[in-house]
Amino acid sequence: MRIKMGTVVPKMGTTVHLVADQARYRRAISDALSRELGPTHQAIKTAMRWTGASERTVKYWLSGERGPSGEHLILLAQHSDAVLMTVLTMAERLSEQRHKCADCPAHELVLLNLGQEPKLSGGS
Repeated sequence: MRIKMGTVVPKMGTTVHLVADQARYRRAISDALSRELGPTHQAIKTAMRWTGASERTVKYWLSGERGPSGEHLILLAQHSDAVLMTVLTMAERLSEQRHKCADCPAHELVLLNLGQEPKLSGGS
């Protein structure tokens, strides 16, 4: 039997810490899907059709135990306005501080997301 010899490379470098709160993300996506699709088994089937994910996977998303990643999140946002708005809100892309100008195209989206009526520009 041959003995392994050689050098051991020490683990050095920068440790990357996730800033995002994963539990908050999972709960937010779960809430968005539940609002959009409802509590029935049909909700699971619909999300499966949208993403191609398995039934078990979609059940995890709806329960908030796990969250969709990558391609599945994009496909969910493509089909679900609630998921899209949740992602944009969590990314702080829809906030009053970010879009204060009335001419900004995203300003109307911000107001709608916050439950406010957009103000009509023009003379009156």
